[in-house]
Amino acid sequence: MKRKIIDILIEWKDLAIDQKERKPILLLGAKGVGKTFLAYDFAKSFFEHITYLNFEQDKSLSTSLLRYYLSKREESLQDNHILILDEIPSEPEVISSILHLQTSGAFPYILTASSSPVPKEYQERFLTLPVYPMEFDEFLIATANEWYIEVITNNFISSKKIPDIVHKELLTLFHQYLQIGGMPAAVNEYINMSSLINIPEQHQNLIGSYHDFIVRDHSESDALKMNQVFDCIPLQLLKNNKKFQYKLIRKGTTHAMYQEAIHKLTERSYTILCSKLPSEALSDGNVFFHKNPAADASNTNFKLYLADIGLLYTRLTEEIGKGSHAANEKLSKNRKKALLENYTAQALQARGYPFAFWESDSTAKIDFIIQKDGNLLPIEIHCSDNTRSKSISVFRQKCDIPYAIKISSRNFADTNQIKYIPYYAAFCI
Repeated sequence: MKRKIIDILIEWKDLAIDQKERKPILLLGAKGVGKTFLAYDFAKSFFEHITYLNFEQDKSLSTSLLRYYLSKREESLQDNHILILDEIPSEPEVISSILHLQTSGAFPYILTASSSPVPKEYQERFLTLPVYPMEFDEFLIATANEWYIEVITNNFISSKKIPDIVHKELLTLFHQYLQIGGMPAAVNEYINMSSLINIPEQHQNLIGSYHDFIVRDHSESDALKMNQVFDCIPLQLLKNNKKFQYKLIRKGTTHAMYQEAIHKLTERSYTILCSKLPSEALSDGNVFFHKNPAADASNTNFKLYLADIGLLYTRLTEEIGKGSHAANEKLSKNRKKALLENYTAQALQARGYPFAFWESDSTAKIDFIIQKDGNLLPIEIHCSDNTRSKSISVFRQKCDIPYAIKISSRNFADTNQIKYIPYYAAFCI
């Protein structure tokens, strides 16, 4: 399965072998996004000799052994050689060995980890590349529907309508993507089976592994809180007001009790955090986004999404299955909005945008705000082709914007400084 990040790896590979300015690659991402496969598949394609060390599977890789092994390898390296160090732990002695290897400039290497193991003062010495679940365009490539991508991209730029038959086909493929998500194992299962039947099981296995990794890598108290937050996200997103509420974890919980757990989940890419943009920041959004609101531990006004839309689809289906038929009808409407918000958050994150949401008392709500070309850009999400809303007009009264985006099931259009795009084109923003 081709990933767009491969192009960056190829550019990195094309740097001269003896060019010591070539920084080591650090692939960061949640479990299951395909970091190891990406690194190894790239290495097989472009290097004759590969040394692969997995710190998670081989607990005997102590610092002294790693240092000894690397020193011996440097004595007899072939020219076309690459080293892959998988799932690097945040242990000072291991990082010291890696930094020593980088200083020697002997040969290229790639590291992978869920969160950066490198201290801040050394991070500039690495080329850090985040790896996220597959985007919709990557899903199209994997499912042999690549030709749609150019159509979507061209019409996004021109705002011209796609022929109705193609538009409907893309909406069908998009609905499949919502169910499957972007985790490579689930996508691969769908391709091999030509069926969605085993997809929920794939998601459950991955969710179970997240719970296990959280327990393994953290203290008992931290792991309990992290798993409680992770497990309550579907309930949070089924509400009309999708802002995170601690009372849904259990009665009496507070921000102070869980802020560290939320920070760790976001840092390890298990969750996506979207903060509220204060109205006073509308005059200078540069300052707000420059501070990285997702990293503000004191922030108490935010939404929390799962890292992958497929995982959320399976979890929401389970939650709705627990209720009565009448309750489920109401929840189904909220589920659609939850899925579309989570999908859009993923798409914006993969595009490298910091993002936030905005509310004006009870008169207006903007699902996402990003900064593009030096301007704030509001993004509104609708659950059908009915895109009527006064929120953009209210926002315009408070902030001068060149245009706004509305995402819905309707075809491309561009009227009155509003760019209408269908769900499947979010990767073009």
